[in-house]
This record gives sequence, C-alpha cells and structure tokens, in this order.
Amino acid sequence: MSPFDRRTFIIGAVGMAGTASLLAACGDDDSTSSPTLTTLEPFATPSLVPSFPDGLRGPSPFVHSVEHRVAYVLHDGNDIMRRNAPESIRLEVFDEAGVLIGGGDSVRRDTGVPTPYFSAYFTAPAAGTYRTIFTNDAGTSEHDFLVLDPGETMIPQPGDALPAIHTATVADARGVDPLCTRAEPCPFHETDLVDALGASDRPTILSIATPGFCQTEICGPVVDLLIDAAGDRSDLQVVHAEVYVDPHNDDGIAAGTGGDTTDIVEAFVLPYEPVLFVVGADGIIRRRLDAIYDGSELAEALALV
Repeated sequence: MSPFDRRTFIIGAVGMAGTASLLAACGDDDSTSSPTLTTLEPFATPSLVPSFPDGLRGPSPFVHSVEHRVAYVLHDGNDIMRRNAPESIRLEVFDEAGVLIGGGDSVRRDTGVPTPYFSAYFTAPAAGTYRTIFTNDAGTSEHDFLVLDPGETMIPQPGDALPAIHTATVADARGVDPLCTRAEPCPFHETDLVDALGASDRPTILSIATPGFCQTEICGPVVDLLIDAAGDRSDLQVVHAEVYVDPHNDDGIAAGTGGDTTDIVEAFVLPYEPVLFVVGADGIIRRRLDAIYDGSELAEALALV
C-alpha cells in the first residue's frame, strides 16, 4: 500500500463530496471579467458520490472475505440531493466478472443527519476491483472501488479483535487538548479503550471522530447520535477518541491541510473519519461503520451486541 502524509490524511469523507464545489470554483482567471454562473441540467440518473476512500482516491479500508458496507450520497448534476433524494434505490455490488455479490434495495438513511445517503452490504470473495451500480428507470450510475488482501491495511476489520490502544480520558488526557471537540464535551471520555477491552464484561463501542472539525458537507453529528443511542446504557462501554492532538494550536489544521493525529488514528493508519467500531464482550468487532451513518443504521449496529 502506498504511503501517505499523516498530516493531510483526514479530508473528512475523502473530500469527495466537495468535488462539485471545487469544480464550481474553477474558471477563467481573468479578474476583470464578471463571474458567469452556469446551471447544469439535472442528470436523468443521479451520480453516486462515495463517502469512503475507495482505493482510487484514498487507501481502501476493505479486505476480502469480510462483510463490509459502502455508503453513497446522490448528486443530481447541480447539488447533493437532500429533500429530493428518493425514499429507496436499487444499489448493487458486482465483482469484475459481473457477478452480484451484495446490495439490493437500499432505503434512504437520514435519521438525525442533514444529508440522506444509501448503503449496501457485501462480502468480496477476493482482492480486486468491485463496482457499485445504482439503477433507476432512466439508466445507471456506477462507482468502482478496491478490495485488498488481509494485511494490506492496518484498519481493524469486522471479525478481528479490536487492538487495545490507549485513548485520552478525563484522568489522563495523554496530551490531547481538547479532550472532546464537541461544543459540550461528550460523556465518553471516562474509560481508556485498553481498560474497556480488558474488562471483558460488556460490549465496547468505539467512536473515532472530531465533531468540532468535520470538513465535508456530508458529515453527520455522529457523536450526538451516539449520545442519544447509548449515552445512558450501562450495558455498554462507550469510548470516544478524538482525531487530532491539539487542533486549536496546529498550523496544519488552520491552513486546512490536516494536523497531528492521536495515538489510535496513527495505530490504525486511518485515512478518514468518523469511524465506529461495535465490539462484542469478547473483543471481536461485529460491525464497522465508515464515514457516514445515521441513527437507524447506528441502532442496527448496536443491536448486534
């Protein structure tokens, strides 16, 4: 896997949802001319905008023989679809031979998040290139992504034991300041992940997210969702780990190029955030939710433990 700069790795969900904005900003560099606004004709079939690094525009987080999830927002040629997003779509995943390996009817996900998205679950039989196809009455939209061999990524996978990495707590901030970038700090900084996993008496939920520094328009309030879903559950151990060590005093973040990251982000070599790990009492990851998820998909993941 190609190395990449740790200070520039987090562009939210790969920065891909910002592509339309970047294109809109490009144009003739003639400062004397008036700006020209162009309105695009809406696409007959909306295009798929991935919320995850697909191996082509960022290191892939997927390995074969493990159930994974891809999630997309839709773009109609003018903007990300929100209120006008359909209630459900056909979203299928195929291998290079055109064999269907996952997905199907995908419902609109928008519980507690500003931007609706659609997800599909699949299990790739081998490393290679896979294709997601969205179909409607007018045609299809496609997106290719890569699946790796186990060992080609440091990101823990469903079915793996979650590595015990120290996380910042109220008792030991480990140099992380602020401990939580949420406007009102969340309650999930009492327990170090190492202690949570060592207890082995309850499932563990690990959220790696920086609520104060989300950088794309498809970011959702994932920590808020977790507070609503699990904030008062004594049967779960919930840990929130921030992404950046000292975001308010990091020149890279101020410049928009990224910043120094926390121990767990470094250990997992994470190329995106947020990410949620749902871990059984035995320490085994039951589900991983990458980049974007809503209250309904979070509830489904928590129900696995």
